[in-house]
Amino acid sequence: MGLYEDIYEELEKLLNINNKIIDLQEIQHKDGIYLYRMRHGEKSYVLKYFINKEFRREIENYFILQECDIPTIKVIASTEKSLLLDDLSKNKVFRLGIEEDLSDIEVVKNLAKWYLKLHHEGSKYLSKKKSSFKFYRETDIITQENLKLIRQRSNTEDNNVWKLIENNFESILKYINNLEETLVYNDFYYTNLAVAKDKKQALMFDYNFLGIGYRYSDIRNVCSSLSEEASEVFKKEYGYINEKEVIVDSVLTILQGLILAYKKPIFPKWGEESIKKIKDGTLERNIQRLLSLILN
Repeated sequence: MGLYEDIYEELEKLLNINNKIIDLQEIQHKDGIYLYRMRHGEKSYVLKYFINKEFRREIENYFILQECDIPTIKVIASTEKSLLLDDLSKNKVFRLGIEEDLSDIEVVKNLAKWYLKLHHEGSKYLSKKKSSFKFYRETDIITQENLKLIRQRSNTEDNNVWKLIENNFESILKYINNLEETLVYNDFYYTNLAVAKDKKQALMFDYNFLGIGYRYSDIRNVCSSLSEEASEVFKKEYGYINEKEVIVDSVLTILQGLILAYKKPIFPKWGEESIKKIKDGTLERNIQRLLSLILN
């Protein structure tokens, strides 16, 4: 069965409709995820179809967030392979995010409220819920094998930082794994943002990388895209920031970034800054701070 036959079969399950009356337009496809805008009568929907089985976790993530009372895009229907979602481009209340939202103080305040609720309710959910569902974890990529990949590909094998990590690897991992866990979004950018047309609400959508982690990873992830003023507003609106998580994150963000960069077919420009942090001693200094935290 071909791709379009699969998709029409999914639509029949989702809405019980005949393909002859469907206006289906591809929005994009990437990493085995196909996105279509479809019109049925007077209504417009977005169909998200997952060929990649790993990424079907997003379907379950929508329902976990709904269980936690976290605002999301409305889910019209779902199967084990696809989601039928409200079309934000036709929504009367929300609009798609734009780059200017990254410096809009009112939008940023409401975005901070969404993240705060995600982290608060996510922590409660994880402490109470016993589930077989396997959440995504960014820290899972911190392995000896992946660190070896960085050393070799970055030509920094002689750098002292690698011996420091090797000698303390288990202690570092243990400390990271003992941080308070919550649900984290992980994938902030304005293209995944929905904003109320009156700017009184903001929320994130696309939950493929929603997973388990520590709060500050999300705070850093958001603020790195905001203007300087908006970043300060976000942090103030969010409230308490755990300084221990900040120290942990100063190490992990470099290592995780390089692992992801080196796994791409072509090394991305955004990875170059992390290589500089190995060579100029920033990573080593950050690890020394983390080890001081672990030992005290």
